[in-house]
Amino acid sequence: MTPEHYQTLLRWLEARPALKKWIIALNRWLPAVPFACYPLLLVLLNVRMFRLFPVDRTAALDLMQLIVRAILVPALVFLGGTLLRAKLNFPRPYEQPGFTPLVKKETRGKSFPSRHALSAAVLAAVWCYFYPAAGACMVVVALLICVLRVLTGAHYIRDVAAGAVLGFALGAAGMWLL
Repeated sequence: MTPEHYQTLLRWLEARPALKKWIIALNRWLPAVPFACYPLLLVLLNVRMFRLFPVDRTAALDLMQLIVRAILVPALVFLGGTLLRAKLNFPRPYEQPGFTPLVKKETRGKSFPSRHALSAAVLAAVWCYFYPAAGACMVVVALLICVLRVLTGAHYIRDVAAGAVLGFALGAAGMWLL
């Protein structure tokens, strides 16, 4: 997005202060949803495993392996994404002359891929593996996070698109193929 395109969007949002306020608030708090729900997923899986244990030890041990995978896959994807963005070190939109973001940020570089998008998407993939309906909700949350990161000027569309695709694809591959 060019500074001119973004300034047009910013002027449009300035004319709608309630919407602007909502976007800023959602940008701040919505990323907490996947990260707060992830421990809930792990608790639900462990409760299921402990209920299975007296009835079917083999099934409980299989579930235990899936729980380990549900921990390792997001951790490895997050680590890989962090290393990739540090290596590439793409600039952020607001580093362009004439670009004033909706939300002031101090971070320089490390824009591609968006770690918010990557993390939310990989966690959505893990949720989809165990609880598809909840996973679908988490996919919607991840997509909203992507939109908000662009609207606030923290990332380019390519940053969030790459983060979301990488996160979900690697999360799905890690859960379904390993």
